[in-house]
Amino acid sequence: MFDDLMTLLVILSFGFPAMPWFLGARWGARGVWLSTGFAVVILLCLFPILFWVACGACGQGAIAIFMLGPIWIASALLTVTSAAFAYYKFAR
Repeated sequence: MFDDLMTLLVILSFGFPAMPWFLGARWGARGVWLSTGFAVVILLCLFPILFWVACGACGQGAIAIFMLGPIWIASALLTVTSAAFAYYKFAR
C-alpha cells in the first residue's frame, strides 16, 4: 500500500504544472492563478499532512517526506513557472 501511495504522489506531483493550462483555457488569466495557488498549497501543505495521518507511528511517513520533499518543491516551482507562461498566453 505504501509503495502505491508513493507512486501516486510522484505522478500527481508532475501533473500539477499542467493545472494552470487546463484552468487557463477555461477561465482565462483568473483561472491560471487560482489553479496555481491551489496546486502550491496542496503540494507544500497537504501532502505532508497525508503522511502524518497515514503513517504516524511507523516512520515510513518521515522517509517518504524526505524522499518526496525535493520533488514537491521542484513541482511547486515548475507550477509557478508554468503559470507565468500560461498567464501571458491567456491574457490576450
